[in-house]
Amino acid sequence: MATLGNLALMLALAFSIFGTFASLVAAKAARERFRRAAVRAYVATTFLVLFAVGVLGYLLQIDAFQIAYVQGHSNVTLPTIFKLTAIWGGSQGSLLWWTLILTLYSCAFLFLTRKAPRLMVSWAMVFVGLALVFFLVINNIVSNPFVQWGEVMADGHLATITPRDGSGLNPQLQHWAMIIHPPLLYTGYIGFLFPFALALGALITRLEGRTWLPMIRSWTLVAWLILGVGIILGGAWAYMELGWGGYWAWDPVENASFMPWLLATAFIHSIMAQEKRGMFKLWNILLLVGAFLMCMFGTFITRSGLISSVHAFAESDIGNYFIAYIVLNLVLSLLVLAVRRDQLVDDNRYESVSSREVGLLFNNVLFVVLCGLTLLGTVWPMITEAVNGVKRELRHGFYNTVELPLFIGVMVLMGIGPILTWKRTSTRLLRERFLWPTILAVLVLVGLVVVDRGPLISSLSFASLTFVLATIAHEFAETVLRRAKRAGESLPTALISVVSLNKRRYGGYVTHFSVFLMALGITGSAFNHQDKRELGIGGTMQVGGHLFQVEHIETREELNYVTYTAKVNLMENGKVTRTFQPEQRFYKASESQASEVDIQSTLVRDYYVVVAGPAPNHTAEHPIGVFHVYVNPLVAWIWIGTLFMVLGTAIAFLPDRVRATARTTMPSTAEEAV
Repeated sequence: MATLGNLALMLALAFSIFGTFASLVAAKAARERFRRAAVRAYVATTFLVLFAVGVLGYLLQIDAFQIAYVQGHSNVTLPTIFKLTAIWGGSQGSLLWWTLILTLYSCAFLFLTRKAPRLMVSWAMVFVGLALVFFLVINNIVSNPFVQWGEVMADGHLATITPRDGSGLNPQLQHWAMIIHPPLLYTGYIGFLFPFALALGALITRLEGRTWLPMIRSWTLVAWLILGVGIILGGAWAYMELGWGGYWAWDPVENASFMPWLLATAFIHSIMAQEKRGMFKLWNILLLVGAFLMCMFGTFITRSGLISSVHAFAESDIGNYFIAYIVLNLVLSLLVLAVRRDQLVDDNRYESVSSREVGLLFNNVLFVVLCGLTLLGTVWPMITEAVNGVKRELRHGFYNTVELPLFIGVMVLMGIGPILTWKRTSTRLLRERFLWPTILAVLVLVGLVVVDRGPLISSLSFASLTFVLATIAHEFAETVLRRAKRAGESLPTALISVVSLNKRRYGGYVTHFSVFLMALGITGSAFNHQDKRELGIGGTMQVGGHLFQVEHIETREELNYVTYTAKVNLMENGKVTRTFQPEQRFYKASESQASEVDIQSTLVRDYYVVVAGPAPNHTAEHPIGVFHVYVNPLVAWIWIGTLFMVLGTAIAFLPDRVRATARTTMPSTAEEAV
């Protein structure tokens, strides 16, 4: 079966090379026959890669330990679901899975752009083809998951070895979130290839913006949402699995996924200026190019071994290939921009500081600076090693000091930006919309400072969140009340009518509200409480005003692991109100361990209990464990905010219905929030 998998990958590489060549001919010579041939080649590539993935999945299920990848990432007692997800549990398998998503995404792209301008799509297919060729070269030559496990004998030939069992899947990957998180993250990464390719194709063919801007916005929004949800799901996995009480550590691999998301967020806002005023043309192309290249850079640092991370794969020379691919795309992009620079001249200029254009400019600057600072912190160990031979990391303090104030600035702009109008915003509108939100924000800030509730940065964050919520609520309330009065509708009906008349604008407001909720949950981390103690049965610890008591400790052997389990009660007035059963598992095949945290959430706080294993003085007669307990306020709002992000993006995608006679949109406000 492994031979068939290898054959499928080789044929897929051949078809992808042919498809890329045919796309180039179709683009250069406007030959429809070659474009159709390229489409067929890409479809054939998809089926061949799908077959190869199926072969790898089958080998994992039948415990074909003569295959090095199967031996290294599975074992006999591994549950079936995790044998399936082991496909992307290691470097070689994850790159094959990446290629599968790329091919499937490419087929969807070819189908959905079948009515778009042919020459633009043909040029876009060239860049898609280059990506297919690159990843299939990696799959065939550098990171092949079908290599057999063998030993070189005395006579020089390679003898195949079939071990009795495998090393097992990384215990930290044996979690439900890792079934969903990697495919989502890869899909988000890959998704930025297509708006990147379309944008370059549109420039090469000199298409007018109104032809391609809506299409590129849609493709970017899809990738942005998928990557955003993937990032948050990764945070949820870290929160539930790593046992350190947090969900974001400014880890280099976390940063790698965050940077393209920041640039894409800037683009989604910035493109409005090009649609409405013919401005930010160069900005927008650079943001798209940057977002795609950052996706590739993130893959490079994950797999190069240049950084240390719990998320990173083992060190390999695969990073050199990614650097070459990044440089190739950068050179091609700059070449296209240089040749078509006359198309990137803005049609209009700024007319007032109090305009939507200037607000978007500040928005762009903040997001690019945030991305730049995150990049600096990520590559700092590489820089210090190159300069003085010693890797030095920039810890949480760097990011919290330099980035959190900028994020507060982004929040303030989130409240201001949607209210500003194109060209110039009247003083009357500014006063009407921002007076009371500003007063409320100042009162919240002063109140928190007076009562000394946490660090100043958290007080500033709560004040900015108050401002954002007040502006969004004021906008919705005034518009819905006007609609209800003019059309004679109830308030719920008026709300539905308002949203349906301009889904892009109000979907954007819902998305901004989702960011508000997530920021609320993140700001709550300033008030976390934690403690760590060695406790026996009956032992207690007080954390954040809450009393936790150990009721039971035991060691139990399961098929795949040995578990050290505790039962911990939350006590209130001498009574048990909640019960927790955290575990520390020792996996037999991989000889490694992982925490199974017990978390119970409310809208106000999370109770987070970890047992790190037996204490040094633990005995069978008197079991004593090492316990970590955290009380984390407001974390649930991060996950709730994610649902609103999906909802807001979905609303923005829906077509607007024909406006009713009674117009309800504000005559002086912006038309879109996203």
